[in-house]
Amino acid sequence: MPRSPYRSVRWAALSLAVVVAGCASTSGRSPSSGSADVLIAEDLEPWAAEDLLTVIQRLRPRWLTSPLAVGMSGPAPRSVVVDDVRQPGSLELLRGYVAGHVAEARFMNARDATTRYGINMMSGAIVVRLKR
Repeated sequence: MPRSPYRSVRWAALSLAVVVAGCASTSGRSPSSGSADVLIAEDLEPWAAEDLLTVIQRLRPRWLTSPLAVGMSGPAPRSVVVDDVRQPGSLELLRGYVAGHVAEARFMNARDATTRYGINMMSGAIVVRLKR
């Protein structure tokens, strides 16, 4: 059976389509920061007037999901660190920060947060660096 002259062209076109589709996928990452664990000022610009918790709920909801770490009184809450100072309270305190005043927000897993900020970081932390 004779081979179609267009067979190799179709194969090349299909291969190119697969490569382009793979490059276009960002896996939930923002184009500016390039990481699912970081939001930088450029990422936050479109929501500059909104509170930080609302923006995180929209752009990085995974940061807010309940972790597997469980303490004596139930699931361990995420910690919040602002300008290298651990904040008391819950994630609701992020409502007190306007996204336009934030230089960077970062999610740290439990191991990294405990190494950097000490004990009781079983669920990781959201680390916020404000603009100066």
